[in-house]
Amino acid sequence: MARDLNAEPLLPVDKIQSDILYGLIKRHEHLMFFKITHVDAFKTFVRSVPLTSVQESQDQQKRIDANKSGNKALPTPGLNIAFTWSGLSVLGVPGLDPSRLEAFSGGMHSRQQRLDDPPALTWNVLRPSHDLHGVFIVTGASHAEVVDVISQRLAPADDNGWKLLHTEVGQVRPEPFRGHEHFGYADGISQPGVRGLVAAGVPLTPTAPGAEDTQGQKGQDLLWPGEFVFGYPGQDANAPSFNKKGLPKTAPVPFMENGAFMVFRRLAQKVPEFNRSVKLAALSITGTSNPMNPTLLGAQLVGRWKSGAAIIKAPLADDATIAEDTPDVNDFEFGDDREGLKCPFAAHIRKAYPRDDVPGNTAPARPEDVAQAEAFTQAHRMLRRGITFGPEVTESEALNERSAGGDKTRGLLFKCYVTSIEDQFEFVQQMWANNGAFSQTESGIDPIIGQSNGPLRFFAGAAPSSGNKADKPQFELGNFVHLEGGAYFFAPAIDAIRTI
Repeated sequence: MARDLNAEPLLPVDKIQSDILYGLIKRHEHLMFFKITHVDAFKTFVRSVPLTSVQESQDQQKRIDANKSGNKALPTPGLNIAFTWSGLSVLGVPGLDPSRLEAFSGGMHSRQQRLDDPPALTWNVLRPSHDLHGVFIVTGASHAEVVDVISQRLAPADDNGWKLLHTEVGQVRPEPFRGHEHFGYADGISQPGVRGLVAAGVPLTPTAPGAEDTQGQKGQDLLWPGEFVFGYPGQDANAPSFNKKGLPKTAPVPFMENGAFMVFRRLAQKVPEFNRSVKLAALSITGTSNPMNPTLLGAQLVGRWKSGAAIIKAPLADDATIAEDTPDVNDFEFGDDREGLKCPFAAHIRKAYPRDDVPGNTAPARPEDVAQAEAFTQAHRMLRRGITFGPEVTESEALNERSAGGDKTRGLLFKCYVTSIEDQFEFVQQMWANNGAFSQTESGIDPIIGQSNGPLRFFAGAAPSSGNKADKPQFELGNFVHLEGGAYFFAPAIDAIRTI
């Protein structure tokens, strides 16, 4: 059955901030966290500041696509804004009710126990403060372009009623590691497609050749836009299949229409320690008919080879034909691996997005059970917009197998957009990543983004050669990704900001 575009809503792409639904096009990004110092001056300023819409980023991408043969990177200046609960309160947004917005109003620090995060007083950045009112998201094709956007659109801060509190600087890694996080694995390659039209008959996420009618790219399921922006139908977690339209995700207050919550987390990565631990763990696995080496074990921890190829389809060796930048990089499910013999249950990509897994069931599942489980899974997705930060690992760090820290700290500036902090970001972190019994009792904690109080966490590997679950290697690993600070924000529609 062909995709029915007439059933999908028309999205006001000139009013929705780009980063929510499309993603600001960037090689460099500055996150400028601010305090509002003069409300009237800030209101005058923010009403007229030129923010980047979905439409503008799409136009930038069209120019890039038309210039594929050119040798020069085209400019892609971008600017978005998001506010904390304190920021919206200072601006006097009407109708805010903390009882309806518990996570957002309380802030990330108030959810420490739920998320198993380190106490906020130990954070390096963004410790709880009523002075944190918002963040400017500034992007470009180069550091110089980002600085130009700041100069042309945001300065002078004092005259415009705001004060800079803190800046995080991110940049994509150099070739050939562009698009890979600091452990070396291709990142950001599994995003949900979004239903909805940008113009009559023109979908935001087109269905690619070879993909099913419920997909964008092959393996990229199309979700209803209310999961990511207020005012549109969302997913139905209890539906018989994920493509059934759910109820509208109504904005908690009118100001939030066409906007979304933004979650930010600074995640520091201990790369030399990770490499050492994976190497030692792989060497310790003996007496099994399943081959093991550090490269393979690392792929089992993540669920993908560093190329982006999923181990569910390439369980013993990397396969460039299904790696990043190929049509088949996401064309897989977990349904033929119910015992976690090819891809461990705790592998990062399986924890963060279990696809058609049926929790608690390792036997072949009925089609209707698989479809319902997938509908539940798709009600907890996020649109991720992260970028790496920090320098490359130095020769000294690699030889000593220890991170230098300080200005050598590196990691990920994680951002995601959702319409429910509790049911999307927090659910995935608490119920999937941090839960040692998801999706099966012997799963273990997500070795990449999982948070826990203990210094070591259990992990059960795969047994792709023997096909015997008794052969799964079992060991404990440390925590190599550390939360250094974070906050919850709301990114309003551009026209809503004009009414402040």
